[in-house]
Amino acid sequence: MTGLEKITTQIIDDAKASAQKTKAAAEEEASKILASAKAQREEQAAQIAAQTQAQVAQIGANAQSGASLRRRQVLLAAKQQMIFETIQAARESLLALDDAAYFSLIFKMAGKFALPQKGKLILNKRDLARVPGDFDQQLKVAVESVAGASLSLSDETRPVDGGFVLDYDGIEENCSFEALFYSSQEALQDKVQEFLFQ
Repeated sequence: MTGLEKITTQIIDDAKASAQKTKAAAEEEASKILASAKAQREEQAAQIAAQTQAQVAQIGANAQSGASLRRRQVLLAAKQQMIFETIQAARESLLALDDAAYFSLIFKMAGKFALPQKGKLILNKRDLARVPGDFDQQLKVAVESVAGASLSLSDETRPVDGGFVLDYDGIEENCSFEALFYSSQEALQDKVQEFLFQ
């Protein structure tokens, strides 16, 4: 081997060794980059999984809360409907009383609502047509306990469902069943709720 061949061989061998070192260093660096990327990917995947699990839990909690709220709303609406229907049924039962019971109730109401002055009791058309023959006498007896009260049956009528209107020289007091139920609505609702649900 000549001197030139030796130098050429030496340069080639050095270049191969240098290339081997560079390749090994590059492979090592690539392995580190891959390992780091894999670790980052796994960490991101774990974070995404945790976030997803937290979101799923939150969605589940929101759904459960929403369902619970909806259930309470439906239950409340059902209770309110039952209370309304019970009060309506009570009012309708008053309208369905037979004549004797109905007018007995009218006389009791007259005794309760009469003012200590002269006035007229006005019925609806249906009730005026079916008053008992001794209505005026029973009405007089009904208001005796109110000092100064004097009521007489009017020939006029009012479009009330049942009950009556008291007229004191043009000032009227609505004592119809509808007005009485309306004015006592909250108290009636409380009593019906207590009766139905406790």
